[in-house]
Amino acid sequence: MASRYHTVSPAVATKEPLRVKSPAESLRFRQSLLELLEAGPDREEKLLEEFEKNKGQGDSLYAPLLYLLTHLDFTETQATKHWRRIVAHRKVLREALRRDPGLRVALLDYFVNLSRELKNPKMIELAIYERTERSAVTDGLTGLYNHAYFLQALRQEVLRSKRHGLKASLLLLDLDDFKRVNDHRGHVEGDRALMKAAAIIRDSVREIDVAARYGGEEFAVLLPDTTRLGAFVVAERIRVRIEKRFQRKRPRVTISGGLALFPEDASTPADLIVQADAGLYRAKAAGKNRILLAQGERRRHRRVPAQPDVQLSTTEGPAPARVKNVSDGGLLVSLRRKVPMGSTVSLLIETPDAEPVRFRGEVVHQQPVPGEDEPVFDVGIRFVDPDEARPEAQPPKG
Repeated sequence: MASRYHTVSPAVATKEPLRVKSPAESLRFRQSLLELLEAGPDREEKLLEEFEKNKGQGDSLYAPLLYLLTHLDFTETQATKHWRRIVAHRKVLREALRRDPGLRVALLDYFVNLSRELKNPKMIELAIYERTERSAVTDGLTGLYNHAYFLQALRQEVLRSKRHGLKASLLLLDLDDFKRVNDHRGHVEGDRALMKAAAIIRDSVREIDVAARYGGEEFAVLLPDTTRLGAFVVAERIRVRIEKRFQRKRPRVTISGGLALFPEDASTPADLIVQADAGLYRAKAAGKNRILLAQGERRRHRRVPAQPDVQLSTTEGPAPARVKNVSDGGLLVSLRRKVPMGSTVSLLIETPDAEPVRFRGEVVHQQPVPGEDEPVFDVGIRFVDPDEARPEAQPPKG
């Protein structure tokens, strides 16, 4: 049997592989196993020893390896037992045939004739399988992950974040007025714009992030272990790079986005999408080509009216403000000028009958107050811990 074939059991071919870590890490792990299988019989044992030595504590190796070769789903303990029996069976075959039959022949004979786990195995060339597996999780036009894989990754990341007490951010992005691009320059140019935008998104995120084409001209980026401010920086980087990349094109291509944070804004994958989508909708309504955070209307803290004066320290200097209401999680203030969204500010609250109180906060909401003679803005500020806050500065745009 050629060394670049694997077997698939049609009865269980729809089962999902046993995942090792995060969705992106799991996919890379399977790719590395495919590279191992490309090595041929003479290097298999040495490479497997290296995998066993380098894999992290608690990581699976033989379960995903057997799944790749057979599509049989085992726990790691079960897979390890099967693997030892396959290695022993290979030695028996080697002695009987007076030649090395190779790992795949030994494995196939073991599962068909000894354990009888496989009834009607199907032979698939490994390169074809690799292309099929990759196409099952990626979008054909942009090369990003597809919608189905993104939803799966989001569910898994929310579960992982709950289990370990981590934060995760979700960014939904949509190209502004994209219909005008198709109408004025044609669908071929529209597809090229999508591919270029996707490339910018892919180059702007980390390997552990999941960047996907959500549908049409809309993209989604899942950012594990990322705070609101960190996600805002990533989103602004993408927005600015797309604006610069297409600045000489007519009609212009820009992007708007909405950002939501787990668990502060939502506790389920569906609600996280709703919150990020609400931010995207507000970004479109506010003039497009901007990133807005989840508005946080699902208030988890009781709010009480308050009207003390507050001194706000921002990147542009001090800004007198008036507190409109206060909760355990933050406050709403009235300002005469805008404050950078996502920036960290210092607040000094003074009352006539008490000592001044200083807080650190993050700007998470901002909207103009209608009907005023001079510009007035309602600014929502979330209290942050000292170790979470950073010097007052506008998030970099590059």
